[in-house]
Amino acid sequence: MRAGQRVTIPAGEVVATNLYIAAGEIHFSGSVEGDLTVAGGEVSLDGTVANDVTAGGGQIRVTAQIGGDLRLVAGQMDLSGRVNGDLVVAGGVVRVLPDTIVGGDVVLAGGDVILEGTLVRSVRAVAGKILLNGTITGPVSVRTESLAIGEGARLDGALTYFAPAEAVIHENAKISGTMTFHMISGMDQNWLRLTMRRAGIAFFILRFAMTLGAGLLGFFLLRRISQDLVQYALGNFGKEFLRGFVLFFVIPPAIFLVAITVVGAPVAFLGGLFHLSVGIVSVIYAGIALGTLILKWLRRKQEFEVSWKAVLLGIPLAFLVRLVPYVGFLFNATFFLVIFGALYERFWLLLRGTSTPAKSP
Repeated sequence: MRAGQRVTIPAGEVVATNLYIAAGEIHFSGSVEGDLTVAGGEVSLDGTVANDVTAGGGQIRVTAQIGGDLRLVAGQMDLSGRVNGDLVVAGGVVRVLPDTIVGGDVVLAGGDVILEGTLVRSVRAVAGKILLNGTITGPVSVRTESLAIGEGARLDGALTYFAPAEAVIHENAKISGTMTFHMISGMDQNWLRLTMRRAGIAFFILRFAMTLGAGLLGFFLLRRISQDLVQYALGNFGKEFLRGFVLFFVIPPAIFLVAITVVGAPVAFLGGLFHLSVGIVSVIYAGIALGTLILKWLRRKQEFEVSWKAVLLGIPLAFLVRLVPYVGFLFNATFFLVIFGALYERFWLLLRGTSTPAKSP
């Protein structure tokens, strides 16, 4: 793991394992024998990566030799290297330059997309404007407001495009496959809404499955810790809600103030990562706490008892309540902040060397 205001991996440096980099400015010219994951403001990737590359940033320039897939999210992206696997990009301006070679499938989403390299397999793109001016061996499917095919275009497969008007095709462009045009109005708002709705449903189901799985895993592997956490949180509901509310909104600005100092950047990164981790755990255990509270009421017991039944009841119920506008959000946020505060309290006690928090009177 490398972090800081500026991180440089010089040519000749070899990293034998996976490499993770987070910095305001990143210059990579070395070699990674595993995966490379980077996040930064300005990112320059010029070296060699044996496996996959995942990068996010404001501006990303890639001239690297990549043995696996390349996945990018950027405001502006310039690619002129070689990618043996798939290329997946989401960005404002996406430029695949003439000396680029992509051996796998290409999936793009952006404002302006320019494709001038050699793309061996299929291309799928959604963008405001698209220019095809390179060699594409496989089929091409695009949805755009404006499609242009330049004089350097060599399309060997079928071209299917959805646009408000027919493509502007240079007389020297070579299109060997069939070309199918579907006229749409603008960016086809109905299609966009349907796609977003389907993506939202799929993400909701995936998030539910992951949360439920994590809840069951946490219960079976950490029974005692889960019991103590939920019992303490529900027993000190009001106090931990206030603690969670304050910490949730106070810690991020504090992390930002630390991050703007040169020395504090790594500390801020670790602090932000810990804050995020507490939030993820809070989402999981908020549902477990809800299930535990309901079972206590139904069984009329004196103590809170965390069980697998509480997990299977609370987490699905929390997700269902979330579908109710406003009220569902506030309901879930309440349990989330209670667990959030309790987790920070227990972490503080761990630092002090105390195992049991003080109980409410």
